[in-house]
Amino acid sequence: MSVAETQFAALLDHARNDPNIVGLLLAGSRGMGTYVTPESDYDAYVILREAHLLDGYAERFPSAHGDPVEYILVSLESFRTHALPGTASRWNAYTFAHIEPLIDKLGGEIARIIETKTLPGPEDPREFLDGYLNQYYRSKKNLEAGRGLEGRLDAAESFVWFLDFLFAAHGRVRPFNKWLPWELQHHPLDEPWRGVLPRLEAIVSTGSLDDQRSLFRDAERLARTRGLGDVVDSWEPDVEFLRA
Repeated sequence: MSVAETQFAALLDHARNDPNIVGLLLAGSRGMGTYVTPESDYDAYVILREAHLLDGYAERFPSAHGDPVEYILVSLESFRTHALPGTASRWNAYTFAHIEPLIDKLGGEIARIIETKTLPGPEDPREFLDGYLNQYYRSKKNLEAGRGLEGRLDAAESFVWFLDFLFAAHGRVRPFNKWLPWELQHHPLDEPWRGVLPRLEAIVSTGSLDDQRSLFRDAERLARTRGLGDVVDSWEPDVEFLRA
C-alpha cells in the first residue's frame, strides 16, 4: 500500500475503536469512487462526539489542505448544520452527495444527517429561478443592444442560478462543475434535460440568444410544472420579451 493508503487505513482502524469518534466518512474522488488517480488525496471527515475534543484531536491528527490524508475534524453538533440551506457553508453541499459513512456509531444518524445536506431548501427553487431570470434578462438586453461581451458574461453568470434551479427542481443540489458531466450521466435528470450540457456549452461559447430563448422556454415549462409559475409571472410585462 502507498503511504496515504496506510495512513488512511490506520485512521479507519483507530476510529472504529475510539469512543469519541462517532462517525467517519470519505469525501472527494475517493469517496465517490471515480476520477481517482494515484495523486488523489483522502478527504476524511472525522466526526467527534463533543466540540471540546477538537483541539486535542487536531494535535493527534495534524493535516493541511493538500496532504495525502486530510483530517477534517468536526463536532457532531457542528456537522448537523454544516452545508444546510441558509448556512455560510452551503457551497459544500455536493461534497456529501452519493457517499455513505464508513463509520456510523449512532444507529444511522450520521447517514441521515448526510442526506439532509443533499436536499434543496424549501425556498431554493424559487430563489434560484428568479436569479436565473434576472441574469438571462440582463444578457438578452445587452446582446440586443450590441454589447456582446457584456451579454456573454451575463449568460455565463446565469448558469450558476439556472443549474441551481434545475437540480433543486429535481430535489437535488447542483454538482460542482467537475462533477456535472458525471452526475448527468450516472444520475440523469428527466427529459428534456438529459441533453442540457451541449446546450449550455453552446451558450457559453457564443452567447447565442436563440439558444438562451430555447433554454428559457424549457425552464419556464419546468417551473410551471413545479408550481413556480408565479415566479415567472412576476417578471411581467417582460415575460414575452424573455420568450420571444
